[in-house]
Amino acid sequence: MNPVNPPTSNADLSNGWELIADSFIEKRNPGIGLAIVKAWAESLKPGATILDIGCGFGVAYSQFLINAGFKVCGIDASPTLIKEFQRRFPQTEAACEAAETSSYFGRRFDGVIAIGLMFLLPEEAQLQVLQKVARALNPHGKFLFTSPLQVCIWKDILTGRESKSLGKAVYVRAMLKEKLSLVGDYCDEGGNQYFDFVHSAS
Repeated sequence: MNPVNPPTSNADLSNGWELIADSFIEKRNPGIGLAIVKAWAESLKPGATILDIGCGFGVAYSQFLINAGFKVCGIDASPTLIKEFQRRFPQTEAACEAAETSSYFGRRFDGVIAIGLMFLLPEEAQLQVLQKVARALNPHGKFLFTSPLQVCIWKDILTGRESKSLGKAVYVRAMLKEKLSLVGDYCDEGGNQYFDFVHSAS
């Protein structure tokens, strides 16, 4: 397990999550989107390795995946959230890192999830993370992330930060360059949209 190493810069690398971390831990609705993550995980082999980007404090996605027997690694740029993650799951690897520069992209995974994160990143950072995820996936590896289907800009309800979806066409095109194909897009009970990509064997 990696220790918590908070960023030394004064910049908020957590994209607003650190400021609302305590409230988020207290009020998080653990049910939203969980059914989609459960269905996604069913296509993975038992004991598969999964990277949870923007894992927060682990409820409810990492919690479910860990309990289901998957080997999970979590990264989050909020020191408060990752500290709570490590308290809840002391045997699970986790690190306080920004998605764009995470050391975990030097490893390989069978699956990657990024729930509630991608659209908070600037366009260039989104494309960078998409590329890094693709290159960290094993053949037939799967990637699930949230962002609206349409191109749009809005203020995120939780963080108050400007958010931007690049839109389905851009995400699909970026992933195809990295040999990932879209196998589905879904909407959960909270109105959040999910993209489900799979890596080709070649």
